[in-house]
Amino acid sequence: MEVMGDPRERFPCNDLLKGPLGQSPTPCPTPSSAGRNSQCSTCIHWKRMVNLSGILFFLAASLSQILVADAFHSPQINHSHYASRSKLFREIEKTSPRSGLFSRVGQQSAGIGDKRRMAWGNAARKSSSTALNMVFTTSSSLIEKISTKILLDDLIDESVRTAARNPVMMQFDPSSGWIWRRWKGTIFSETWRRAVTNICIATVIWTMLSYNRVTFLQNLSGFNILWGQLLSVTTFTLTFFLNQSYTLWRNCYGFSRRLQGRLNDLSMTLAAHATRCEPIVEEVSEEKKPSFNSNFWANANGATNGEAESSAVNGDDPCELQENEKLVSVYTEPARQILELMARYTRVFNLLTYASFTGSHRPLLTPQGMRRLVDRGILTETERQVLSEAQVPVTQRHNMLLLWIIRLFLDARKAGHIEGSDGFEQQFLEKCHVIRSQYGAIGDELAGRMPLAYAHIVQVLVDVILWMYPFMAFSQGMTPFLGVLGTGILTMFYQGLFDLAKQFLDPYDNESYGKGEDPLCIDTLIAESNAGSVRWMNGLAEKPFVLDKIEKGQMEDYQLPLRGWTVEETYDREEEE
Repeated sequence: MEVMGDPRERFPCNDLLKGPLGQSPTPCPTPSSAGRNSQCSTCIHWKRMVNLSGILFFLAASLSQILVADAFHSPQINHSHYASRSKLFREIEKTSPRSGLFSRVGQQSAGIGDKRRMAWGNAARKSSSTALNMVFTTSSSLIEKISTKILLDDLIDESVRTAARNPVMMQFDPSSGWIWRRWKGTIFSETWRRAVTNICIATVIWTMLSYNRVTFLQNLSGFNILWGQLLSVTTFTLTFFLNQSYTLWRNCYGFSRRLQGRLNDLSMTLAAHATRCEPIVEEVSEEKKPSFNSNFWANANGATNGEAESSAVNGDDPCELQENEKLVSVYTEPARQILELMARYTRVFNLLTYASFTGSHRPLLTPQGMRRLVDRGILTETERQVLSEAQVPVTQRHNMLLLWIIRLFLDARKAGHIEGSDGFEQQFLEKCHVIRSQYGAIGDELAGRMPLAYAHIVQVLVDVILWMYPFMAFSQGMTPFLGVLGTGILTMFYQGLFDLAKQFLDPYDNESYGKGEDPLCIDTLIAESNAGSVRWMNGLAEKPFVLDKIEKGQMEDYQLPLRGWTVEETYDREEEE
């Protein structure tokens, strides 16, 4: 029976290809010999293409709905200063007065600040969302003040820690199974959206080319040669670009570590050269307390024995009130205070240094941030005024702290609280020069990381080969599945390598490019430097050997066997005791 109606309604239609409305169908270029009800190879290819296009468009529409919904529910922050680039600041969402003062997204540790935020949130939820504005409204200035204060408190809480919460970068297990199971922090989590987009573009391109396959195949003859040449150039350029980007990332990390190391050198040398109270060992009964060398302090300043005895009588001896039952050497009180002040200046210097070239800690340099540092006991009011009123750019205030450290060292030596010769002073100043060069090099690296033209040509090359791949696959007779899937695979690797290079060019996550899941952790670097500022001072708070025994040559109490005592000797010693 003959089927009536438009020939395009039949699929296949007597080995005819569908034509536009109002036109007669054209003969199939590859008619089937099996009969009018059989499908030719072109029709079968077309039917598969239609099915594949429908599936891919359905997936693309679903992903678009998810991404749009996620975008509408994500916090939108409109802030003018660098705090908006901070990871902590991105977690703060400023809402309208009727919906609450503010809300906090993301998981944070249960601290005092979190309890305060929870209390504010509970109070805001108690008010009705339909409350009239004439009854109660929260001013925008109050909302801004509260959110800024929370941000500063979060920054300060992390910046005063002496134990890091996280490693300086994400750690990994070298086993292949563990690496394959990772998603967060990988380049796949950064580029999958771009891969889906290119898959959709490839589907559209393949569908358009399939309308007139013969003509397009003739016009695309030799297209694979052009694509292959561009692929070679892109591969070489991209890998070299990635290597240069990683070099910058490694340099910035090295500068940060060397800066931390030189700060530790300052603390170590100062702790070793601080003046001490040395006990005098005498042959006395057990009831008599060991006395401290009162002449030691005066002799350190070049005083005679008579002047030392006179100062002890007048109560000027710094060791007079530090006697204890232990026969150990301790810092003099003035030396201990100088070491503590030096440690605090070191911590503030390190904090202001990272705040000068990282967006995450830049809010601390604002007037509100400086005042909050005073409120939290990081700076004194006088120090804040000196820093704020100095004719120095805001991002260069850490230079003043370095000068304070140098001047404190020189004054302490002049006062006699720090021992050492002129060679020691020269070595200390040399360490300070190295510190200046290290943090200066970080800013230089970030300012001249890569020329625009270089990044531009690499971006163009990567995009062009990804857009040209569907044409090349079509010209080579690949199946639609391989042509579309290959576009996604190439995007994951080529665009992934380029995204990785961009992340290397932003080691401190200042630009918030991508998710920023694995930048250098500034909080960890600051916490480790904070720990180093007091590590050496505390490590030499008490010295087990005393100067008096060294001068008299009575070191027998400190002499132990090379390999220790044997088990039998240990039992004999225990029995004797």
